[in-house]
Amino acid sequence: MRTLSEWESKAALGPGLPRPREALTSSADEATRFAELLGRPVVAKASGPAHKTEAGLVRAGLDVEGVARCWEELAHAGDGTVLIAEQVSSDFELIAGGLRDPQFGALVSIGLGGVAAEVFRDVAFLLAPPEDRELEGALATLRCAPLLDGFRGKPAVDRAALRSIVDAIANLLVEDASVVEVDCNPVLVSSGRPVVADALVVRR
Repeated sequence: MRTLSEWESKAALGPGLPRPREALTSSADEATRFAELLGRPVVAKASGPAHKTEAGLVRAGLDVEGVARCWEELAHAGDGTVLIAEQVSSDFELIAGGLRDPQFGALVSIGLGGVAAEVFRDVAFLLAPPEDRELEGALATLRCAPLLDGFRGKPAVDRAALRSIVDAIANLLVEDASVVEVDCNPVLVSSGRPVVADALVVRR
């Protein structure tokens, strides 16, 4: 099995995947120029390791100087490159994924993400690719459905953007038989817009 890097995984999921503005940088100068272009706090991630956060290889809330200070350390801890992304604040988190089940074939999943994901296990599974009515039906079964429909003045989640994430996962599973698992986690929802902050694709 081979686990693709975050950058490779997002590329495999296609250009229509909602994601933060980000760039894979091969030097500290390139990274600081991109951070300056974004003009807002950024996240710097070592490229390559599958569990970057647990290993302390994700740095958030960085300005240009912060990127310059940590770039070499993160590059050496990974594959020699560093992913720089705009920092997205979120109202809540979702998780989306897919797998190849020996009995049912390609499945996609969508549900509550973040720290509560392992506690509530609020996830729905669908055959890939799901029809619109199937996806809407699955979303309605989730305990976190009120969050998706707008809660305490928050806007409802952009269904078209959410659909594009599910479609990207489903299409990859259906079109590439070597893909055995896809994990988009977290999917950050900010002002109703979901973006895939991290992704992993596993190929056999």
